[in-house]
Amino acid sequence: MKKNFIKMNNNQNQLSLGNLCRIIKELAQNKSFANQTEVFYTLFDVDDVSDSTINNYCIGYRSIGSEFRQKYITYKKHYKEKKEIFDNVILGLMTILDGIVYSNMSHEQIIIQTKTHKILSKLSLELYNLAKNDQTVPDTFTENIYNQIEKNNIYEALCDILIYIVLEKKQPVYTETSQKEIIENILNRTNISVSELEKFLKLQMQDGINYTHSLKTLVKEKNPYACYEMGEMEYTGQMVGYPRYIKSYEYFKIAAEKNHPRACWLIAQMIYQKKIGDLSKDDLKLAWYYLKKAEKVGSVAAINTIGVCYLKGLVPNENQSEAKAIEYFKKAASNEYVYAYNNLGKIYESKKDYKKAFKYFSYSAQKEESWACNKMGEYYRLGIACEKDMKEAFKYYNLATEVPLNILDSWAYYNLAKYFYLNGNHESSTEKNIDKAIKYFKKAKDGGIVQAYEELIYIYINKYKETSSDYHLNKINDYLNTLSKYKYYDECQGKIKENLKEIEKKHLALIKLV
Repeated sequence: MKKNFIKMNNNQNQLSLGNLCRIIKELAQNKSFANQTEVFYTLFDVDDVSDSTINNYCIGYRSIGSEFRQKYITYKKHYKEKKEIFDNVILGLMTILDGIVYSNMSHEQIIIQTKTHKILSKLSLELYNLAKNDQTVPDTFTENIYNQIEKNNIYEALCDILIYIVLEKKQPVYTETSQKEIIENILNRTNISVSELEKFLKLQMQDGINYTHSLKTLVKEKNPYACYEMGEMEYTGQMVGYPRYIKSYEYFKIAAEKNHPRACWLIAQMIYQKKIGDLSKDDLKLAWYYLKKAEKVGSVAAINTIGVCYLKGLVPNENQSEAKAIEYFKKAASNEYVYAYNNLGKIYESKKDYKKAFKYFSYSAQKEESWACNKMGEYYRLGIACEKDMKEAFKYYNLATEVPLNILDSWAYYNLAKYFYLNGNHESSTEKNIDKAIKYFKKAKDGGIVQAYEELIYIYINKYKETSSDYHLNKINDYLNTLSKYKYYDECQGKIKENLKEIEKKHLALIKLV
């Protein structure tokens, strides 16, 4: 069978020579100076290699030749104690990126230059992201590069990356299996056939108005994908306007019998959350059965949930174990599962190991998980395990809001309103915008953040003092009435009453204090 080569210069999943050349060209100020031949000559200190050979090395059709690898074997052997061995390579890369010739610089000057060189920093970050996505790159290597970038050791980060690309990255990469064989390999731990998947995909891609009817037809055939889909629709209330968990369970159970990973996991979740059953000993055993089954057939979510069970002491016949929880969270995190990153961050935060917590929260935030983005905003705003940086805080709070509502952390709206728009923020160049603060506080309260009611009360007290408007008076009363129903009111009522004293006494009687 003909080999189908995977190109190594046009994707985000390979930490390769080709992708290095591609990114350099994307970042370079003058593209004409950044072709792959110039980059190759700079990396290997040569000037007489055919374009076809370089192209083959970059695409991945040929492994990098031994004559070029030998130079990097020498680099790897000596650069830790003699770091200036890479100086010419780094100077050459800066020359290509800037279109300015860099020369006659000492090693110390080059180090200083790399720490302030924005494009070189961007290059190292882009390469780090490739390393994270590349399944062949060890976690220890990726973590080392992350630590170097965090410390702004751009020179060393690039040296380590270049050595890995030339000496460790396996080339060429290819597959000899058909698409159907790939799908069968994915399904080999289940009882699901390729034809069942094909039927379901055909329905999703070709059906329209009669989709639900057609879905039910596949359910009668016990098609696991159709059963899961119906279970999901019942679970989220799409069928009758409210969740029907027993119906959902019945559909998921059919899919789970064929080892549908997510169906197995969701049955366990429904039991743990008491959506079905009352979490009796028998319920716990049933949940554990489905959870382990989900793990066995490849559910990363199940691996994370097993960690939660160990953390909370919900494992049948086993004691609570933080060590086992961490073990499972790390296993799920190795598959880049964002909630596992969050769980590890929470554990280390509880131990006051804020640097490790920051690291795991940042992994999750890089994948734009809303809760983690808000947490990173908090760390940067308060200067926890990092330099206080309101621009970064502002960036992460905003990033936390750019997700679907069902997975959005409403604290991000609260933080944006309180620390940026309510009074403005000079450090992040954010202008005061009361209307936007009100809008975001309202979004926060709608998302369950009761503290937002307090802030809205203060805003409308100030507005009332300026206008004596009945509208603003009614707003104060409305928010006071709602806030008084929450336990949080016990904490803030003294401050609220103090603020209300500033309103003229004749109007104070109109405020319905609780």
